[in-house]
Amino acid sequence: MIRELLRKYDIRLNRDLGQHFLSDTGQLKKIADAATLTKDDIVLEVGTGIGTLTKYLAEKAGFVVSVELDKKMMPAAKEYLKDLDNIELINADIMKCNIPKILADHPGYKHKKVVANVPYYITTPLITMFVESKVKFELIVLTIQNEVAERIVSKPGCKQYGSFTVFVNYYTKPEIKARIPNTAFTPPPEVGSAVLRLNVLDRPAVKVKDEKLFFRIVRGAFNQRRKMLKNALEAARIKWPAGIDIDGKRRGETLSIGEFAELADLIFSS
Repeated sequence: MIRELLRKYDIRLNRDLGQHFLSDTGQLKKIADAATLTKDDIVLEVGTGIGTLTKYLAEKAGFVVSVELDKKMMPAAKEYLKDLDNIELINADIMKCNIPKILADHPGYKHKKVVANVPYYITTPLITMFVESKVKFELIVLTIQNEVAERIVSKPGCKQYGSFTVFVNYYTKPEIKARIPNTAFTPPPEVGSAVLRLNVLDRPAVKVKDEKLFFRIVRGAFNQRRKMLKNALEAARIKWPAGIDIDGKRRGETLSIGEFAELADLIFSS
C-alpha cells in the first residue's frame, strides 16, 4: 500500500527537506514504544510523511497532532490514515507553529509528548524549542543523527561533550533507546540514526542564581575548547572569581553540569 500511495500521489522524497522515508515496521515500533504511550496522552508528531509512524502513535495514544511541512505528503497521509479518528494533520512549518494553541484545541489529556523524525538540519533549534516551550511536555522522543544523540548523552571529558550537552541535560534526562541503520530509510541518509528519549525534568537539573549567566559561562567555556577554562571565560569577558576551588587550568569539557552551576553562582556573587 505504501508504494502504491507514493506512486499514486507522485511523491518523490526531497533530500533538501531531510526527507528519508522509514517504513520498516520493526523500526517504527521502536520509536513508538520509546514514547510509552497511553490513551491519556496527546502526542505532537513532527514529520508526518505519509503517516506510517503516525498510525502506530494513534493506535496507542489518546490523540495525535501531526505536523508536516511538505504539502505533497498530505493527500497520501489522509488516505493512509482515513480509518483513524484521533488524528489532526497540519501542513505547516513546525518552527512557525503556535504549539500551545494547537494543543489547547484538544483539551482533556493528562500528558503531552513529542515524537519526531527530525530532519538533521533543524535538530538543534527543534530540541531547543521543545525544551524551552511554554507547553509542559513530559517526554520528547526524537529520531536524530547518531552523532548528535551521542553528543547529547556524552559525559564530561568526552570529545563530544559540549555546550549543547549541558543545555539539554539542564532541562531533561536523555537516553538513547535504539539505533536505526541508514539502510532502513529510503533514500538512505549518509549516517545512522538513534532514537533519543528526553525525559523532561520537573525542575532544572541544577539550581543556579542566574540562569542567563550560567548559560553564558557554559558557552564561553566551549567557544574556545583548547583554552584553559580561566582564559576561555576571560576571552568571553567573564571575570574569574578569587578563592574558587575549581582549577582554572582545566578545560571546559571536563566540568560537570554541577561544577558549571557552582562556578556560575560564585561568579554571580563575586
